[in-house]
Amino acid sequence: MEEAKIKKNYRNFRRSEKSIMRAYVSLIQKKKKITVTDIVNTADLNRSTFYAHFKSVDDVREKIQSDVIMDLLGTLDKRDYRDSLKDPYKAMKRVMDFIKSDEDFYKMLLNIDGADKFLKKLRDIVIEHYMSDVVILPYIKNRDEFEMRLRLFIGGYVSVIEDWAHGNVNMPLEKCTVIISELIKTCVKTYTENK
Repeated sequence: MEEAKIKKNYRNFRRSEKSIMRAYVSLIQKKKKITVTDIVNTADLNRSTFYAHFKSVDDVREKIQSDVIMDLLGTLDKRDYRDSLKDPYKAMKRVMDFIKSDEDFYKMLLNIDGADKFLKKLRDIVIEHYMSDVVILPYIKNRDEFEMRLRLFIGGYVSVIEDWAHGNVNMPLEKCTVIISELIKTCVKTYTENK
């Protein structure tokens, strides 16, 4: 009996947390500055419920971004980490497909204050993915220089995603993904060839 009550309380907690986050997402599309009052009115909750979950409106945004990062990590299959540099397009396509799966939401998320932290996390995830390659990486000569170039390419890719979200890219995201993955593939080839 006690376990059923705990499960019900947990479900209620999660439901109200999701209501707060949905209210935030709904509001961010309409107004630049959001208050706790805006959120609780939209979610039809009281302030104490909000504060049981979050300390501030910024905490809501950070939770949403953190959840998105966790979901993104789930799309990058750990088995693919072994040889991700062999086909750099595969991981980048998963990131692109993830973003395109809810394009309007991610464009909105990339256009709000604090998006720079989210983009930095995105960049770091993709770099870590490639730098976890245990098949190709041991054959990379001058690994520090290679990693610097990889950071340049991935930082550029993340910047392209941001520009795409702002409507500043006149090319489909798919084509941008192919171009940058080809640059990485060329870089890998350069750093693995016998000198």
